[in-house]
Amino acid sequence: MPSVLLSACGVEAAEHCNGAKEGAVMGAILGLLQDYMQVSGLKAALRPPEVPPAMVASIANRQRADLLFSLRSNVSPGGARRPLQGCDVCYHPASERSRRLAELLQESIRPVSVDPERVRTMSSPGLPDFRMAKCPAVQLRLGFRDHPDDAQWMLQRPGVISHALAKALAAWFEVPCKSPFSDVQATVNAPGGSLALRRAPLADAELLRPLPNGTRLTLLHREGEWQYVEFDGACGYVSRKFLQIK
Repeated sequence: MPSVLLSACGVEAAEHCNGAKEGAVMGAILGLLQDYMQVSGLKAALRPPEVPPAMVASIANRQRADLLFSLRSNVSPGGARRPLQGCDVCYHPASERSRRLAELLQESIRPVSVDPERVRTMSSPGLPDFRMAKCPAVQLRLGFRDHPDDAQWMLQRPGVISHALAKALAAWFEVPCKSPFSDVQATVNAPGGSLALRRAPLADAELLRPLPNGTRLTLLHREGEWQYVEFDGACGYVSRKFLQIK
């Protein structure tokens, strides 16, 4: 079974501009990602929080991990006129396989990000000891914690983010990305004959497509009265009250 080491490499106590703590935000995303990976047939372990991030490559080597994935937020440099925004998928320039993995993650996270044009891959020789990793290794700097839009996205959309990451990692290992709720049956049953699949959990959010009654959906995660689902390769939100869930 392929194995992945997941690591939150930011400062746990760092505060986002919306008051959230770095450790809680990254922990929520990695916890959901771990669930997705395990049901998809991948062994996923989380770096113990007491182990310094600089030691993560050594841990990956010791555990003979097949992939190292670390996650953190970013912060605008001192003196910046305004907070920066966007996602950076970083890899060590000495590893061609890590570069290809970074590009795969970029393709997956871009459609669900706040601003798809600001999602990029970048060579980063300064990643802590990543040059020592014997497996492909990448670090996703998910957004800028001092930018309001990025901070809210990271806090409010952990399920969307983790699912996008899970799809990329499953594709890397060439296995199907399964949902932790894949054994649950969900069928559309709306009064008007169809149910709106929307981009966000809001009644006026962009309509992705109508789903006729009787449509079977894959459940991904819940956000209050909304359900994040997948159908025919498309992911979005539907109102839970119009689903028959067994």
